[in-house]
Amino acid sequence: MRGTLTYWVPEGDNRLRLLKLTVCAEDGGHDCGIAELRRKRISRILSEAVAQGARLSYRDLSMIMLTSKATLKRDVSHLREQGVDIPLGGHGKAA
Repeated sequence: MRGTLTYWVPEGDNRLRLLKLTVCAEDGGHDCGIAELRRKRISRILSEAVAQGARLSYRDLSMIMLTSKATLKRDVSHLREQGVDIPLGGHGKAA
């Protein structure tokens, strides 16, 4: 099952940037738990946003994934402990 989402982020000067994000993908979710699947989705969504010139915030991720900010912060912390680069920030162009 695949599913994409069109998401708009503020870019400055009252402009918006259109992002196409893959919300559902074949992540191999059959052999992992819900938390691990969610972490894979977080990593993929953030990477796709950066590839399109934007960085998402916890607020953005919370709205996209329908998950609390507290859960996302735990997941991001776990991913960073595993050495995964998590390009998370405010709105605007990626560095």
